[in-house]
Amino acid sequence: MGKLSKNYLPVTIGLLIYSLKFLPLMHPNPPQLPSPGPHPHPNQAPHPSPHERLPQPAHRPKKGIRKELSAGGVAARLENGEWFVALLKTEHKRGEVWVLPKGHVELEGGENLAAAAKREVGEEAGLKDLSVKNELGVTRFKFQAETAMVYKTVHYFLMITNQRTLVPQVEEGLIEAKWFPIDEALTALAYDTDQDIVSRAREVLTGKKDGRAPRGASPSGRPAPRIRI
Repeated sequence: MGKLSKNYLPVTIGLLIYSLKFLPLMHPNPPQLPSPGPHPHPNQAPHPSPHERLPQPAHRPKKGIRKELSAGGVAARLENGEWFVALLKTEHKRGEVWVLPKGHVELEGGENLAAAAKREVGEEAGLKDLSVKNELGVTRFKFQAETAMVYKTVHYFLMITNQRTLVPQVEEGLIEAKWFPIDEALTALAYDTDQDIVSRAREVLTGKKDGRAPRGASPSGRPAPRIRI
């Protein structure tokens, strides 16, 4: 019996070495290594996780609409048989421009249009001697302010004065106040709407018609009455 065991010893040792060599291949559930997947480009941002919250665009508040009511006037002065009109120079995005005096109607205090026009012309042009005569027309325009789209309506009146001195209201951004012969005022004014108002005033003062259709001002539709000074 001891002799038989000695003969089988090399075979037994060989089988043991063979089993140890191939044991990993016979593992019933070999571990799986994770797939590396495609490598992102160095300059490419990684894809966000489905559970990751994407940044939201910045909220832009909606701009509203604001309506404004203003009143102004054509201050006229007669000198040596010729009519002069007071114009104001102000700064605009296009540069320095000549305009008619005008401003807000103080509705909270019960101010009417004619009173507001007289007050604004007096304040902006430095005129204290003013007599309100005819209503000349209405202009309407809109512009984009910082917080809203503004729709403005302006009522204009003809005013007569004997005062020669003009003083611009500097705190309102007015650079200069000057008397213009009424025909020259039509050329100096920067805006068509202001030109239409002065043309209407000239018709009232002298009976001289321009012969052009109003482009921005809306007259009353009645013939312009002459006034007596």
